[in-house]
Amino acid sequence: MEKVILILVTVIIYLIMFFKFGLSLVFFKSIVLTSLLLFMSFNDLKHQIIPDMLSIITLIAGLVFSFFIDISFINSILGMFIGGLILFLLALIPNALGGGDIKIMLGIGAFLGAYRTVWAVFLAFGLSSIVSILLLLFKIKGRRDYIPFGPFLALGSIIAFLVFK
Repeated sequence: MEKVILILVTVIIYLIMFFKFGLSLVFFKSIVLTSLLLFMSFNDLKHQIIPDMLSIITLIAGLVFSFFIDISFINSILGMFIGGLILFLLALIPNALGGGDIKIMLGIGAFLGAYRTVWAVFLAFGLSSIVSILLLLFKIKGRRDYIPFGPFLALGSIIAFLVFK
């Protein structure tokens, strides 16, 4: 069932990206980012870990794309710095975030640039807060239960990529 959900979500997001960007380099960039983020999300949900190699691939791909389209290399570096710094500071709160969240945010920042990265983090925290409250209210999760943050980073990043320039 997980594979069916993953395929459906992937196809829907790819179609949205295609209708937004057409057959272009930005569309290709969005497909690469979406694929990496979906893999990360399902891995975080299932195994509660974001592999370092995935973070490295995301970072390198984001930097490479910055040489060709959409955002400048400097903006890509700023996105890495801003996203990584925000999550690093929040990770200083005990049990707030894992190291994988910080590392994948560096790659996401490289893809999105500074402005979209700020929005991605804001959206991720907003969405995770809403979902966490609902999970607690409906007693699906307890206060001490693990709720992976990676999927919220992915969703916030995809929304920021689609909506903001």
